Amino acid sequence: MSTARLSGPKSIPLSFAEADQAARMPSVRRIGLAALLLLFVGFGGLLLWAAITPIERAVVARGSLVAEGRRKSILLSEPGILQQLLVREGERVQAGTVLMRLDPTTAEAAAAQARAQARALAVRVERLRAEQQDERRFVAPPDILRAAQRDPGLANIIASEQRLFTARWQAYDSNLAVYERRVAVQREQLQATAAQRTSVASRIGSVRTDLAGQRPLAQQGFALMSRVRELERMEAELVGTAGSLAAQEAQFRQAIAQAEAEMATFRLTRAQDIARELQDNQQQLIDAEQRVLAAENIRSRRDLVAPEPGIVTDIRFVTPGSSISDGVPVLDLLPLDDRLVIEAKVLPTDVEQLQVGSRVNVRLSALRQRTTPLLAGRLTYVSADQQTDQQGNQFFLARAEINPSELAAIPGLQLQAGMPIELFVLGETRSALAYMVSPIRDSLRRALRD
Repeated sequence: MSTARLSGPKSIPLSFAEADQAARMPSVRRIGLAALLLLFVGFGGLLLWAAITPIERAVVARGSLVAEGRRKSILLSEPGILQQLLVREGERVQAGTVLMRLDPTTAEAAAAQARAQARALAVRVERLRAEQQDERRFVAPPDILRAAQRDPGLANIIASEQRLFTARWQAYDSNLAVYERRVAVQREQLQATAAQRTSVASRIGSVRTDLAGQRPLAQQGFALMSRVRELERMEAELVGTAGSLAAQEAQFRQAIAQAEAEMATFRLTRAQDIARELQDNQQQLIDAEQRVLAAENIRSRRDLVAPEPGIVTDIRFVTPGSSISDGVPVLDLLPLDDRLVIEAKVLPTDVEQLQVGSRVNVRLSALRQRTTPLLAGRLTYVSADQQTDQQGNQFFLARAEINPSELAAIPGLQLQAGMPIELFVLGETRSALAYMVSPIRDSLRRALRD
């Protein structure tokens, strides 16, 4: 084996392998030191970048573009049956365009029934007014008479009211005749009694005259006392009869007064009954006329028209004969000229980071991401309370608008209501190091609190 010697104070014989390993040791140490230095510089640089590089905090939400005036749902104020649909999904319509036509059968029947009730009440009111004014002839209003020529039912109502008018007068006359007959009988009896009392009074006068002549003669003996006693008995009887007749006269006068009072009460009661019935029927007539107007209004609105220009969307009823309840949307109109805004649903856990006026970035999900950059805007609205969608998910409603300069910078960009978007609401700016340390700090804070 060959050997090598190293110069020095002492010569130590080494093998060639040991000599090669000894020569390479300084090179490995330098590489390790260089690696440590590189790792330190890299980690330090990363830490320095994380400490000085600002990163904006953002809340991400999904939503869509909506018209600022929002889509308008076309409703029916009264239930109806679809007769004909005149528009298609996505069709542009102008204000006043007929969208659909409803079956007029029910509305026309309701209007006819309301008119019939109003006319019947008008005839009754006219009959009661004639009774109230003590008219002996009742004639229906001219317009109702003309309508009765074309409506046999109305003609029957007029004939029925005329018969009732005649019957009520006959009943009134009969009852009144009873009272008048009672008064007449009592007056006849009063007159007869008065005549009797007058005759008795005359006889009393004659008896008293005879008694005045006979009493002195009897005292002088020229006449019999028995004659005087007889005249005195006759006088007493006649005076009693006169008193009885006077009492009967008073009774007859009281009976006459009572009969006249009952007759006046009968007239007053009839007048009050007519007035009350007339008032009730007049109010019913007013109500019936209002129902006629409402029914005519419903009948005239069988054509459902567009209240303003827009695009037809979300048609709910397309089959003729479909029954539509009142208050149920039949279709929606998207306004043509309204400005488009962004509407997004934000999770309740992120709402505390939202402030009206915050900067936002908008990504139009429906367009190519390579050619369509993020659009800047601002947050304009955050709902005061959380809402719940049809799936039961809770959210806060947020609205934002895109800066007009951003839209003008993209030629040919056409936005439409309903386009999906991603909304990034920008918040406070923090360093990357703060973001990395924040979870550790929060965990320590909770651990120390527990």
